[in-house]
Amino acid sequence: MKRSSPLVSVLVPTYNGSKYIGETLESILAQTGADVEAIVIDDGSSDGTPEVAAGYGPRVRCFRQANAGTAAARNTGLGHARGEFVALLDHDDLWLPHKLERQLPRFAEDPRIGLVAAWMEVFDSETGEVKGTYEPPPELGVHDMLGYKLPPVQTMIFRKSALEHIGGFDASCLGTDDWDINIRIAKEFRVVSVGEILARARVHSSQQGRDGTRMYKNCMRVLDKHEHTHPGCAECRKAVRKSRGLVRQYYYDYVKGRARVAWGQKRYAAAAADAVWAFWQYPPALKRVLGRALFSQQP
Repeated sequence: MKRSSPLVSVLVPTYNGSKYIGETLESILAQTGADVEAIVIDDGSSDGTPEVAAGYGPRVRCFRQANAGTAAARNTGLGHARGEFVALLDHDDLWLPHKLERQLPRFAEDPRIGLVAAWMEVFDSETGEVKGTYEPPPELGVHDMLGYKLPPVQTMIFRKSALEHIGGFDASCLGTDDWDINIRIAKEFRVVSVGEILARARVHSSQQGRDGTRMYKNCMRVLDKHEHTHPGCAECRKAVRKSRGLVRQYYYDYVKGRARVAWGQKRYAAAAADAVWAFWQYPPALKRVLGRALFSQQP
């Protein structure tokens, strides 16, 4: 039977997501203008996530694996995807009903388009309050990606052939596989964005906190992997330098917060060690602190 519209395989990696995954799947199945199959990859959950997902019938295909991380789960889903296009959505985020209808026509504009993204808003799960929006530009190149100007992962739709061409997701990039995949896709394909809010990212208290040290190491690993994308390229060097600065600043803020907690708990040696390490990783912060101290002592 010939399809009237293209099939989109939506990869939904999940770990203990039973509270929100039902609403997420409903937002996928409510899409207009496209046929969808939701592929839920349960990454070692210990709650009722598999049972919730299985309750949605044949349009939701469920697979389980031992806990291996988001990238490995997405690769599992990609291996089972039957669609011409592959979209990503986390188990606690949402799509607007016309998302696919707005984005899919962009692929027909140019066979070199490998990824279509869109704008996104962030909302508080308890109050419904919109906390902010993220609006990527109409087109993003590899230097944008290297400089950490990225499309929201909740909005991304890939041409499946393009995703397979670059080898899928790098499972060694723990927590940073979305950044890595953006750089790799932009090296060989066009990345465009629809100027409309089409997805909603949920903020809630049960979200797992990220290990700042692990994120720092994996962000730097992505930059080490791709810093020579165009050997001798000034734009690559500029973008990578910018990203390294942003990553170091993020890590400084993380370690500084850890030091404050230790100080409040009267673990002064640990607080001091974290403070020294924070300044070592991000020297500009030390210059600012010293500058403020000197300025405050002036008559």
